Amino acid sequence: MSTNEIADFTDSVNTLIEGKLILIDKHIAQVLKCIASSPTLCKTLSETVKTMSYATEFSRARVTVTRADGTVDSSLKLPADRSRLFTFVVCLLTEVDSGRRNILEFLKEYYYDGDNDSCYARFAREVLKPFKQAGEALLNSIDPDGLNSQFVNQAELFFRAEKIYIGSNMMSQILAETEAIRQIVVGLNPDGNSIREYNVASEYLVNSLYLKNPKIIFVSFLAYKYVALKYVDATQHINALSALLDKIL
Repeated sequence: MSTNEIADFTDSVNTLIEGKLILIDKHIAQVLKCIASSPTLCKTLSETVKTMSYATEFSRARVTVTRADGTVDSSLKLPADRSRLFTFVVCLLTEVDSGRRNILEFLKEYYYDGDNDSCYARFAREVLKPFKQAGEALLNSIDPDGLNSQFVNQAELFFRAEKIYIGSNMMSQILAETEAIRQIVVGLNPDGNSIREYNVASEYLVNSLYLKNPKIIFVSFLAYKYVALKYVDATQHINALSALLDKIL
């Protein structure tokens, strides 16, 4: 057993959760590949299918409600047992991967929420996230500290903070400074790795400002400052940016 089992599973499911519907076939295939290469998860699957019929489980999971106007809404209630939930979703993903189940029709029937992307977001929230939690719990015996909920809760508390107010005028000034720095960086025509490094740092800073979490803003600016100060001509704008952020942090 290897801790790579945990990392590979988590990364693949995160990609499926966060990805676009148009890429779902590729992302499902990667999740199934990771599961197939995990002795721990394969053992769970082989043991669970001995006492579980996917067809029967799907029939039990299907919940229908008839509205006053005669329309019928369908939804799925996942199994409560961790191993059965995990196995149920693996079987469902396998159906989609093999082409036996059309994902768009499935989403519209059981996770309708307006447009296709909204349906998929609901599916990710109600199915893929519980599936990920079940898989991680099954893999917990490999590296208990790596998935220790106490550490996760501790980290969430550390980063939790009340949102701060950033006025539109202040935001405009901050973005003007970052744009001035971007122009300097682009004008110097740095190598590919350097421009990617700058773009990532800039994206984190800007999105942290919209998030309005002072702790995230602070650490994002530290990273941005470190990258931007590699370009001497940007120093003046970094100092101005620092002065602006001092007013809100």
